[in-house]
Amino acid sequence: MLVLTRKLGERILVPQCDVEITVVAVHGNTVRLGVTAPNAVAVYREEVWHKLRGKPPDIPFQESAKSGEREQDP
Repeated sequence: MLVLTRKLGERILVPQCDVEITVVAVHGNTVRLGVTAPNAVAVYREEVWHKLRGKPPDIPFQESAKSGEREQDP
């Protein structure tokens, strides 16, 4: 996963897909993003995509800091 830091008004570009993601607003721990993409490129929020697919999202796992074992998130 690529992790990027952006400020209000700054963008992330995915040139191969002609997609732009812009930070439109930040309120507390909520970030509003604007996505510009060609009509042929579908863009979904994760929960909508899983509902459309009729499949629940994969349950994420995290490593335990003490034991090094993987444990399931609650």
